[in-house]
Amino acid sequence: MKLRIADCGLRDSKFAMQSGFTLLEVVVAMVIVGLGVVTLLELFSAGLRLEARSSSSTDAVTYARQAMDAVVSRRDLSDGQQEGSFAGKYRWTVTVAPVQEETALSSPGAWRLKEITLQMNFSEGEGEKKIEFRTLRLVKGSP
Repeated sequence: MKLRIADCGLRDSKFAMQSGFTLLEVVVAMVIVGLGVVTLLELFSAGLRLEARSSSSTDAVTYARQAMDAVVSRRDLSDGQQEGSFAGKYRWTVTVAPVQEETALSSPGAWRLKEITLQMNFSEGEGEKKIEFRTLRLVKGSP
């Protein structure tokens, strides 16, 4: 038994000779693929920029906490200002100041409340960022 292919009358038509895609269809498909690839690359680069910024801020907070812990853990906490840096990129300044002025009513061995302020400056991209931490510490006054 032989199979016959149905003849739809397309043998003489100009569409019967056409197979595949036209040049215009190929160009449009390439433009769509190109736009998709460019969009994906932009998303990935934006994600990398955000990760770098987040990492820099996290490092600054970690270093600031180390500096604050070093100051707060001291036995004698004198008023004044100190400066330092971590990794050359993170610069900190610690200021220790009394919360209230000394009065005639306070005894020489009384407890005193000190405010500790830490400012951390670091560069992030083109600009300079600053974070600030504040805490209070109660210290025994010297007799």
